Amino acid sequence: MLHTDVCSGDGSGRALRIGVINWDCALPEDTYFGRYAIRSLSDPVYKDRIPYYADMSGDGRIAFRRKTQEEFDRELSYAIGAGIDYFAYTWYTDEKIPADSVVGREQGNCVDDKLWELGWARQLHMKSALRNKIGLCAILVCMHAYFDSDFCKLAEAMKQPYYEKVDGRPLVCLFGGYRRDYIERLRRFPEEFGCADPYIVFFNHGKGALPGEDYSAADAVSSYGCGCENTKDFSDLIAREISNNEKRKDFGVPVLPQFTMGWNPMPRVDNPVPWTSYPRTDYPHPAESQDVRAEAEALAGWIDSNRDHIVPDRIHAFAWNEFEEGGYICPTKAPDGGICTSHLDSFADAVRFWRKTL
Repeated sequence: MLHTDVCSGDGSGRALRIGVINWDCALPEDTYFGRYAIRSLSDPVYKDRIPYYADMSGDGRIAFRRKTQEEFDRELSYAIGAGIDYFAYTWYTDEKIPADSVVGREQGNCVDDKLWELGWARQLHMKSALRNKIGLCAILVCMHAYFDSDFCKLAEAMKQPYYEKVDGRPLVCLFGGYRRDYIERLRRFPEEFGCADPYIVFFNHGKGALPGEDYSAADAVSSYGCGCENTKDFSDLIAREISNNEKRKDFGVPVLPQFTMGWNPMPRVDNPVPWTSYPRTDYPHPAESQDVRAEAEALAGWIDSNRDHIVPDRIHAFAWNEFEEGGYICPTKAPDGGICTSHLDSFADAVRFWRKTL
């Protein structure tokens, strides 16, 4: 299903808009994040998660090359074909911060001086000839550093026709909870940079609203993903997702409905990374087509029962390429070396169902 007018997505036409998280660390081994991703996904136990664009050596170890524009446009074409309207990119600073200036470096778990690596996919998207067929928006990761230059670049991107908008307002998400300081800074964008007032969605990952707290400075609430531990059944993940969407109504702002393609971070449990950690426990099995359809139907039912509490006609999905965390739509390597599109096909089926039903 090819949507050729996705960048008119200002919400006014009330056509359903599907946004998908994009966190792309498929980078060469001489990069910080690429090295860890290669280590995790080269583990033979997780061979089913290897993205289609990875190179394979004879001993089963994978390698990532920095994607060319043509290679990235092929990836965008897969997403467009699945009915995805825009990618929500984790939007880090483009500044190369000197390592010796980073607070917390002595603990060995601060990565601020490496974050600029993670902008490659977003930059390719902004240059792509396909950018008017699949838009983008920003997820600001609030625990990391940003600079005036970053906010200026973000504001300029917000003015572009391919930047996703809600009722004409550029959509921006906040990873890190209800951050008043970031909200206040974003609210100054119209005066500082001459762009429209951003539509701000803060991410909440299961913690409830604080009694008496006013969250109305933001426009909506959603989540990056949906964790589900101590279970092997995907139906439990579906139940958790619906429950979390329901609990977010307590924040008193519209809920941007969240959908998940899975949660199983065992590659990082077995091959730890410095910037986060996960318990060694049971996680839901990888999504199969019937799981995705069951979840799509459950979410549609919840949306239909909560239209007065949600951002109209939008679904926000985890994720395009969180291979290590177990939530991905992007095609993977098939056992014969070809391309496996099972997750892509399952998600495309969910999108067709939503567009017909909601």
